[in-house]
Amino acid sequence: MAKYIAVDLGASNGRVIVGDLAGIEVTNRFTTRNEEMNGEVYWDLPYIYSEIKKGIKAAFNQFGNEIVSIGIDTWGVDYGLIDSNGSLIALPYHYRDSRTDGMIDEVGNKLGKERIFVETGIAFQPFNTLYQLAAMQKQRPETFSAARHYLSIPDLINYWLTKVMVNEISHASTTQLFNPEHGDWSWELIDSMGFPRSLFGKLVPSGTVVGSLTPSLQNELGASARVKVVAVGTHDTASAVAAVPAAGGEDFLYLSSGTWSLLGVESKKPVITRNALASGFTNEMAVNGSIRFLKNIMGMWIQHECVRYWESMGDTISWKELDEQTLTCGDFAGKIDPDDQRYLKPNSHLSLMTDRIREQCMERGLPVPQSKGEYMVAIYRGLASAYAKAIVNLEEITGKKYSTLHIIGGGCKNEILDQWAADATGLVVHAGPVEATALGNMIVQGVAMGEVESLQAGRDLIRKHQKVRTFFPKAAPL
Repeated sequence: MAKYIAVDLGASNGRVIVGDLAGIEVTNRFTTRNEEMNGEVYWDLPYIYSEIKKGIKAAFNQFGNEIVSIGIDTWGVDYGLIDSNGSLIALPYHYRDSRTDGMIDEVGNKLGKERIFVETGIAFQPFNTLYQLAAMQKQRPETFSAARHYLSIPDLINYWLTKVMVNEISHASTTQLFNPEHGDWSWELIDSMGFPRSLFGKLVPSGTVVGSLTPSLQNELGASARVKVVAVGTHDTASAVAAVPAAGGEDFLYLSSGTWSLLGVESKKPVITRNALASGFTNEMAVNGSIRFLKNIMGMWIQHECVRYWESMGDTISWKELDEQTLTCGDFAGKIDPDDQRYLKPNSHLSLMTDRIREQCMERGLPVPQSKGEYMVAIYRGLASAYAKAIVNLEEITGKKYSTLHIIGGGCKNEILDQWAADATGLVVHAGPVEATALGNMIVQGVAMGEVESLQAGRDLIRKHQKVRTFFPKAAPL
């Protein structure tokens, strides 16, 4: 079987992975660095790009001519702007940067929130690209006016690799500037915001072959011209969902678990109803042209920030010991609501994640965590309850009942949360594969290169070759 390079960039770390649907190997793992400068938070994209190249070069050194293609996927909503010379104008902002605070209301008052939702089907989040661009238009008009091309982060990396600009559709669908009914940019909103139409290029479907590596990169990385860069499901959740190991014809729920928890279903058409809007559901494009109807729930980010704080205070965190402490405290009754926006921002000298957890537990009249194990219980029980609530809403909106939940991605390694999710939802949980995003990325590459027959054929191979654990509900739903 041919081998593929999947570059998977998450909000915390990035990996360059080489292999096929039967087995994979990480050739570089690195932090997706961001820096705060003068009160603004940017992605250190030059560093990230250099780490990507290191991983690609290592893959070619090891597997050479077995490799046929490369695919890039990243977190959603963030972007770079390109000037008339084809150069990046400024470092891309991080989606947690505070410049978009208040922009939902400002843009909503200008355009009408219901109109925005009817046009895009996207839930209202302060980091959506619509509000990022509106903030730039308002606060940095000179920079914004110099822009000639909008490229999402993975589109930008594809451009640096090939010198070819494309806008891949799954990532574009996260912007709140895309119309899922028409499968095109929402020109109505773009015009109403006064954004130049020329910024937004022609959209291409997942699986489009962008081109070959530039000659200089071929030389630098040890690749041949026959190796192609493929615009995969460039939004990481689109790639992850592509790897759900579901059987053909199965109506399944998925939960892509990582920094965020993305819970939803595949739908043939967008679901744009008042109930969907009120419940916080969103419509994004899947790699096969269907809709990922899902809800964004704050995920392992909350845990990550707690651990980061404890480590900054000199504690050494052993994940095995933390799990043991969590199970010892399993009857602790405190729990958070991870949908609360207070958990969006990172730790700061003004507000720590642990402080926010204590505050919310007090506000809800629940016990306040004292130990690390109790903090983990509060987080995991809160996440499990949020999953259960979202599934109830989802079943009401779709008119369907579900019996199984596929948890995929790095978060599925957390067997405590997997079991508590089964208990809270009353559903059978299938946990795995861990590297769903990279595997889904490879499926799309395989289909594009004619090596894999179809998306379902790829899922069948993953079900055959990858480890999946099953958890049954042990208690009544929470």
